[in-house]
Amino acid sequence: MNIAVDKYAWSSCEPTELQEKLSAADISVVFDQGSENPRFHIDVTVAMIREMAAWKIFSETGYEIQYLFRPADRIELHFVESGTFEVETEEQEFSATAGTAFMLLSSGPTRLKASRSACKIALAIPRSLCLPLIHLENGDPEAFFRRFDAMADLTEKGVRTIHLMAALLLESGDHPFAGSPLGASLFQEALITAFLQSWPTSAQKTMIQAARPRNLKRALDWIQAHLGEEFTVLDIARNAGQSVRSLQLSFQQNVGMNPLNYVQRLRLQQIHHELLHGDADENISDIAARWGFSHMGYFAARYRALYGVSPSSTRASRRRLSPPSNI
Repeated sequence: MNIAVDKYAWSSCEPTELQEKLSAADISVVFDQGSENPRFHIDVTVAMIREMAAWKIFSETGYEIQYLFRPADRIELHFVESGTFEVETEEQEFSATAGTAFMLLSSGPTRLKASRSACKIALAIPRSLCLPLIHLENGDPEAFFRRFDAMADLTEKGVRTIHLMAALLLESGDHPFAGSPLGASLFQEALITAFLQSWPTSAQKTMIQAARPRNLKRALDWIQAHLGEEFTVLDIARNAGQSVRSLQLSFQQNVGMNPLNYVQRLRLQQIHHELLHGDADENISDIAARWGFSHMGYFAARYRALYGVSPSSTRASRRRLSPPSNI
């Protein structure tokens, strides 16, 4: 049995160089480092089982990507571990923050913008590998895939299972199935089956979501620019040009949480990043206070609710982490 398995890892400060390396792994994208940030940093690890690809991508500086492949040929699942990802397709525009997952099905141009310290694991599944495992009542595969929700929560059991399976392929060291072609084939089928059976669906859901309101985008941009400062919901609303009530409704409908919860999640993401990549000798309480958490018990509870571990456990884990190297 000839099941091709490969694994690659790169750390790059040059967009063109990284594009060429990814192209060699059959991943065609164009990076835009953004004029507001002349620096560019990105770490990528890619694992392949035949045509199915999993990758983990982290950037200190943030980036924008324009996809060059035809998304109609595959389904992409993205699991956001930190930062914020702005996604724009011909059909919809949305934000995905840490603790959420999203699916790309669009057959048209797709752009993705990652914030600073953004990290996600993604999985690309060729649709041809799904078809033998599904029953099509009307013979229309597109209708079958369109019943899936575009966004999901990482705490949902089925979504978490898929996330963990994809993460397994990206653990440090050799490809986990480098010496087991049969194991690779069975794992691939199990992962695709988990997606088809476990990704959330909604029979009542409108499949094409409305574009994100312009006022909401202004609010999100203002929050990102002033995240390290003290402000209120009224401050956000004034700078977005809308009332507090309208702002709250817009957040609930488009982001899935109220403005203060959204701000808190972004600040927890910043703390998470500093625990992993900042000064290892700085007190955790000082880091928390810098991002607006004065009560350590409350901070620790909110952090654990988002990341599933304590802040001190996150800091301890950095000793086990190593930067990507060529595999």
